Amino acid sequence: MSKPLSATVRRREVERAVLRHAHDHPEWGQARVAEAMTGKGLKVSAAGVRWIWQRHHMETAAKRAAALKKLGPARLSTAQKAALTRITARRGGSPDGEAPLLAREHLLAMAVREFSRKGFARTSIRDIAQAAGIQPGSVYHHFASKEDLFIAAHATGMHEVTRAVETAVAARKDPWERLEAAFAVHIRHLISGNDLTVWTGASLFLFNSPDMQRQLRTERDRFEAIYRRLIAALPLPPDLDRSLLRLQLLGALNWTRTWYRPGKHTPAEIARHLVKVLRESL
Repeated sequence: MSKPLSATVRRREVERAVLRHAHDHPEWGQARVAEAMTGKGLKVSAAGVRWIWQRHHMETAAKRAAALKKLGPARLSTAQKAALTRITARRGGSPDGEAPLLAREHLLAMAVREFSRKGFARTSIRDIAQAAGIQPGSVYHHFASKEDLFIAAHATGMHEVTRAVETAVAARKDPWERLEAAFAVHIRHLISGNDLTVWTGASLFLFNSPDMQRQLRTERDRFEAIYRRLIAALPLPPDLDRSLLRLQLLGALNWTRTWYRPGKHTPAEIARHLVKVLRESL
């Protein structure tokens, strides 16, 4: 009896993963999604992806976009909004006028992609405009300068991960479980492949300008305040420097994006291991 049950659970896991992926990347085709699932250790063919889509009436990019829109703008990430913009553009515009509302988010997503590839100094407004499919002058309709665009993109990335971590820890009471939940979400964002969240983790240290550093640190400090509260709630030895511990933990977490390889450990497993090592050492 255990084998059929295991197979059923596995199929449900694959189906949930495919549907989550459809919300994150509604424009991806079935072959590309199947390849992404394989990279996560989930076995499904391109035809299997399409079968799951059909079961949920999501077999076309337009239908997947429509399902995503039903969540409402407030619940969509920058990457999801950018994907909707691209789908809308391919279809020649949307009658409900949503494309103009998503133009700023699309521009931010394209700016992040260019900053990630070329660095801030080597990226021009013309490069960003070309990636976004607009005229260079149109960029200034949304942002006064490249610096303002950079700061806005950084703030957006930090806001996304801050909101996700706060949601995860709010569902738990035990201080160690709360810390583990924060770690898992933090790591998941770093390895997500989303240009915005991956790039945000490194963007703070790219400038000598005190003014730029100050503006970039505003959102970063809000995020780190979550860890200050989480670590303050832990039952730790009184002589332990909690501020130093916070910095060490954040350094370890952010380094994950450098060494992580899909298929070996999940973000939840890595988070659980990190908390286990921390608790045992203390």
